[in-house]
Amino acid sequence: MAWKVAFHTLGCKVNYYETEALKGQFQQEGFEPVDFSEKADVYVFNTCTVTHQADRKSRQAIRRAKKKNPAALVAVTGCYPQVQPDEVSALEEADLILGTADRLQLPGLVKDSLSGKTISRKHISSAAKHLNFEEIPWQPQQGRTRAFLKIQDGCDRLCSYCVVPLARGPLRSLPPERALHYLQEISRAGYREVVLTGVHLGLYGVDLEPPLTLADLLEQTAGIELERIRLSSIEPADISSQLVQVISSDSRICPHLHVPLQSGDDQVLEAMKRPYDTLLFHYLLQYLRAEIEDLAVSTDIIVGFPGEEESNFQNSYKFVKKCGFSHLHVFKFSPRHGTPAAALKPQVSPQDKDRRSKEMMALGEELAQKYQEQFLSREMPVLLEAQVQQASCSGQSGKKGDQPTWTGLTPNYLRVHSPCSTAVRGEICQVKLESSFPGYILGRRVDIPKQF
Repeated sequence: MAWKVAFHTLGCKVNYYETEALKGQFQQEGFEPVDFSEKADVYVFNTCTVTHQADRKSRQAIRRAKKKNPAALVAVTGCYPQVQPDEVSALEEADLILGTADRLQLPGLVKDSLSGKTISRKHISSAAKHLNFEEIPWQPQQGRTRAFLKIQDGCDRLCSYCVVPLARGPLRSLPPERALHYLQEISRAGYREVVLTGVHLGLYGVDLEPPLTLADLLEQTAGIELERIRLSSIEPADISSQLVQVISSDSRICPHLHVPLQSGDDQVLEAMKRPYDTLLFHYLLQYLRAEIEDLAVSTDIIVGFPGEEESNFQNSYKFVKKCGFSHLHVFKFSPRHGTPAAALKPQVSPQDKDRRSKEMMALGEELAQKYQEQFLSREMPVLLEAQVQQASCSGQSGKKGDQPTWTGLTPNYLRVHSPCSTAVRGEICQVKLESSFPGYILGRRVDIPKQF
């Protein structure tokens, strides 16, 4: 009987891609993937260490898994053990520990351990020595309508608060011929949308010989039958006129960019060692919106950075409001061991961090609602992902005979709910956007005969 393996992932889209790819590698070794809620012989944790909260969530999940099945083998991999190997090693529940490299060894190591062979518990090399892109082969992602493909890893920007360079090492890119090969596989597998991910996606290709750019790679995808190509996160300094031209001229590339701002105060941006100020960032937004139709721009904001006075926070709040983002990801500053910001003074009190976080998140909800409302009465294509309860759309309980309601995303990342009895998961349909609610728009499908 096959050993059962369950996976738990924290963090970014890169981590989720790596988990799905690892799941495929375990299957090839004869393991049976099961849901994390089930009792398994092996639990694999792909961790994040961007904040103290991410570390705590990893520890809690690891301990819960061991309680669920004390005889199970627990493998911990990813950024947390890479940056804090001693802290993870102190967890008695962690049987096998790997960092952010050589993860293709993991299924074999687990198999050897379960077979009674004596193996080393810890397998972590210095992130600075991760010089080659670790190509974990793409696998069809079960239960997903969108495919993810990691094409870049590592970062060398050294923002003062960020532990990612310590966790991921230097810039590395998937060679373009391999990226195009996987994109062909994704197309043949029937996916309508692919999300290109990376730790520093905007610098894809700078390490290759000869060097190329993300825009170059996108241009090379012209012959591949994909209806949507979505980019994950792009740093402001990496948005070139070439990239903007490619996005605006290729209807397959989604008009949605996640551009991290981090703070709307110039003094704080300087302390963060971010390579721009608010004037440059605002000019960039104006340029992007002028060139790319229906563009959605989401962003990251950190509150409570060391030395952030109330006046700095108010500057940030006002600037974020001025920018009119489509969505905010708000984080409370968390000092990370090994980063310059961890030693900066004065640190902001937890109470002020909490208050500022709540205020900024409330602003984010207001901005998201405003962005949604711009598209009411428009017809837009929606990639259908799953059915949702009727009550979640109308605020009323569904009645017997009601049509199922589907949820999905437009190219510019608007969440849409639409009743339809003939929908098929994974199809793209035209929906007229009619009513705005917190977090989604309720619409009516218009590319079929009207039945409701």
